[in-house]
Amino acid sequence: MSDHHGDHHSGRDREPGRETGRAYDYDVIVVGSGFGGSVSALRLTEKGYRVGVLEAGRRFTRETLPKNSWDLRNYLWAPALGLYGIQRIHLMDKVMILAGAGVGGGSLNYANTLYVPPPAFFADRQWGHITDWQEELKPYYDQARRMLGVRLNPTVTPSDVHLKAAAGRMGVGDTFHLAPVGVFFGDGEDAGGEIKA
Repeated sequence: MSDHHGDHHSGRDREPGRETGRAYDYDVIVVGSGFGGSVSALRLTEKGYRVGVLEAGRRFTRETLPKNSWDLRNYLWAPALGLYGIQRIHLMDKVMILAGAGVGGGSLNYANTLYVPPPAFFADRQWGHITDWQEELKPYYDQARRMLGVRLNPTVTPSDVHLKAAAGRMGVGDTFHLAPVGVFFGDGEDAGGEIKA
């Protein structure tokens, strides 16, 4: 039992490994280097903690990122098949989760899209009864929008034209819109987060 029973110390005030007599390299280990992990590591480091970040995937460069999804070795994460790419796919009972694998986590494959889910998502029967999620999460969506500079993508590609036409033929043409993104296009119209996406 510690002779400081009842004393409250932050992690940075305590001598690492004092309880076991071993010194540790880190005060905190963060698992994953994606959006949550990288911000957590930054904030903890700013507070004086020694932080280690563990990442399952590798570091990608502009040259090693897959050019398209046909480059399976660099696109999909399935180590049992010898694939060490950026995209993890988790199939569950009622949901499929896409996640990033590599230094940067989900930032490797989210395409800079910064959607706020529609009201129906927040009210879903699986979690809608817990709280008013739309109201609860609004300050954080607003903060992300400010920090990332969200704007509508000004680029219309041939694929967009075909997608809009297909939506029209299906009777849902009004649902087509350009994606809200966190990209600096340098055209004088870049946002500071005020554009509603």
